[in-house]
Amino acid sequence: MKRVMLGHFAPGELRRYVALKTVVFWGIIAVCWVAYPDEHHYSIMSHTFSFLGSFSEDRNPQWWWLFTIAMLFWSVSLIPLVFYVHRRFVPVSRVGAAIGAGFFLLGSVAIGLVGIFPDVSTPLIGELQWTEVHEKVAILVAIGFLLGIIWHAGLLAQSRFVARDNTGLRHRRFLWPYLVWSGTFVTGAYFQISWDIKYRALKDAAAARGEKIGSSWAESLHTIYAFPLWENLVIYALFLFLVWFVLLLPHEPAAAPVRDQR
Repeated sequence: MKRVMLGHFAPGELRRYVALKTVVFWGIIAVCWVAYPDEHHYSIMSHTFSFLGSFSEDRNPQWWWLFTIAMLFWSVSLIPLVFYVHRRFVPVSRVGAAIGAGFFLLGSVAIGLVGIFPDVSTPLIGELQWTEVHEKVAILVAIGFLLGIIWHAGLLAQSRFVARDNTGLRHRRFLWPYLVWSGTFVTGAYFQISWDIKYRALKDAAAARGEKIGSSWAESLHTIYAFPLWENLVIYALFLFLVWFVLLLPHEPAAAPVRDQR
């Protein structure tokens, strides 16, 4: 257990670990989805991922705790993979690998906190609401993984074009997980920015007619501009990226080349 938690996987063990992690996490999420009250009509077109773990009466008051277990499992099971990734990039840059691991660890810990602090608009401590803490730790998830993904792209570029040492990395293979994740992220950002512009025009037009329209959030639901849709898709893409990225790394880090000291 100690060996695995530190990211030391025997040959073939990593694939089994990733497969088990994937089945357990998404299995629990599937149960959350199925157990979600039918009358509340859960849909990625109108509900964020965190709605599955909200104990609000209009969301998932009975089975919300399953989501907490799933997020804590994802958080804890990611840490050995972060250690594994760190060691594979040490031959490229010891400092760079440590910084990249720090970003990924930040995102991993924040994932667990997302489960611990559900998206619920009720007081937690004093006037502080659960949802306020939830939003802040969700931002930490985004910051940690966004910076971590970009940082490791830089390390891959350094390995390929600058260091040119024998790291064992097959650089072209990493294009695919990066294309999937960045394509989803950029497309979602495009539709969110487009909706902001479109909604302002709709709101101004309605005001000119003396009418009122719903909030930006409400008006976008069940359309391609819906924030819940793109939040869910980005989360799916993030999970896919992380497991794909890890599986593309060489099993053992290559030793740094011996330089002539004469």
